[in-house]
Amino acid sequence: MKFSYLTLAAALVLLAGCNQTPPATEQSTPEATATTPAAPDAAPAATTAAPDTVAATPEAAPAAAPAASATQNLTVSFSFKPGPAGPDRKTAAHLVVKGGKGQDIDLGQFSGKPDVVNKEKAKLAGFPNDMLMGFRSYDPGSGTSYDLAVMNVGGNTLRIVQRKVEESADKAPEFQTSREIPLPANSVVQAAPAKK
Repeated sequence: MKFSYLTLAAALVLLAGCNQTPPATEQSTPEATATTPAAPDAAPAATTAAPDTVAATPEAAPAAAPAASATQNLTVSFSFKPGPAGPDRKTAAHLVVKGGKGQDIDLGQFSGKPDVVNKEKAKLAGFPNDMLMGFRSYDPGSGTSYDLAVMNVGGNTLRIVQRKVEESADKAPEFQTSREIPLPANSVVQAAPAKK
């Protein structure tokens, strides 16, 4: 009986001692669990970096848009330079464009001093309704008038139209395009007030 009791007690002590020291595989599991959260910490850092890169792209695009739609204000006027005095005196006419790069366009030589026409004169003489400005040059020796008008076509072209009107003619001829001057895109053109 004593032997059975002692054997049973020894077995219990042995079992209690085995439960206090877990196997090596059980000890490594908590350490592995402690190191596992490091991986999720790295992922949010990469996620927060991406939105900064994406946000930089839309900011750059709107800055360039206003430059493309910018308008240029241009003013056009006539400039006349009389030649030497004499019976066949001619006047050099120029179209001056101010604003942007600016231009000085030679329109040719005309008899006498060209008369810039206002709206009333232009209507009576049959000038184009949509012209910016125009003038008439009259040669009393031949009874011939030379009419010139400047028109704005689509905001990007100045069209110069001319005609020769004989005093004896029953009907004035139509204006014909003599030349076209390209303008920068989105140009706003207005005629300068005529000098008195």
